[in-house]
Order: sequence, then structure tokens, then C-alpha cells
Amino acid sequence: MNPLIQKIILATDFSEASQDAIIYAKCISGSLAAELKILHVFEPGGWMVPSPYYYTPGFEDWVDASIENTRQKGKEALKTLAESFGTHTETIFIEGDPGKEIVRVAAEQNADLLILGTHGYTGWNHLTMGSIAEYVVRHSPCPVLTIKPTAASRSETHTSPVSARND
Repeated sequence: MNPLIQKIILATDFSEASQDAIIYAKCISGSLAAELKILHVFEPGGWMVPSPYYYTPGFEDWVDASIENTRQKGKEALKTLAESFGTHTETIFIEGDPGKEIVRVAAEQNADLLILGTHGYTGWNHLTMGSIAEYVVRHSPCPVLTIKPTAASRSETHTSPVSARND
């Protein structure tokens, strides 16, 4: 018999909201003996700076160095997370629009299930920041398990060292 779920992709932004999704991914992939891949989408376009700073000498070099530093931290965080699973877990680090890239990678990898946390934003925050999870649910080629933040996660602010945009 061929199990329904053989390949799972965990999409993470390393935020508090992603922590419960990580627990679910470990449990589900372990229970089903499914292949698990961990995906992080780095969004360099999320670096918004007020326009007067563009004319400051050396500013472009500073931005480039900051983006590269943050990109490297993201790669290291992804590697550390994969190592925490205790078994070889493949990682995927890509750049672009998070929602679109998560959907694209799921299709490209023939994923059977996507797992991701949601920040649970409502009202103005949802309107201004958008919802990556909502986009993924609407466009994913496979089922999506979204994990709402715990009460503790909802009361904390987003402190991700590698993501400039939240869902």
C-alpha cells in the first residue's frame, strides 16, 4: 500500500509562530515515515528604507552588506533547525516572494503536504502585511496544514532575525 503522505514540506520564517509548526512537522513526518524538507524563503525586497537615505554616500554598500549578513544568518538558522531533527533533513533556501515561492517549491517537489505557521494577524496588521499562509492555502498544489500561534506566541512580537516580512 502506498501511503497518502510521503513528502512533507515545512515552511518556516523562524518566528515564534513557526515553532508549533515545527513540532507538528516532526510528529507527522515521524509517524508517517514521510520525507521532510524544510523551506525558508528569504525576501530581500522586504528591506524598505526611506528614500532620503538612498542619497547618503556609502548607503548602498551598507544595505548590500546588511542583506548578505541577514541572508547568511537565515542559511545558518535553517541548517541548525534541520540538525535539530536528529536525522538527515534536506533544506531549501530560496529568495523571492514567500507565498509564491512556497507554492512553487511545493509543486516542484511534488509535496503531499505543506505545513506552516500563521501569525494570526487580523484587522490592520493583516491588511498591511498580508497573509502568506492565506496565499499558500489558496494556491497550493497540495493540502496545507496551518498552525495557529499559541496564546503566548500571539502576545509576543515577531522577532525573526531573517525575515523582513511576516504573514
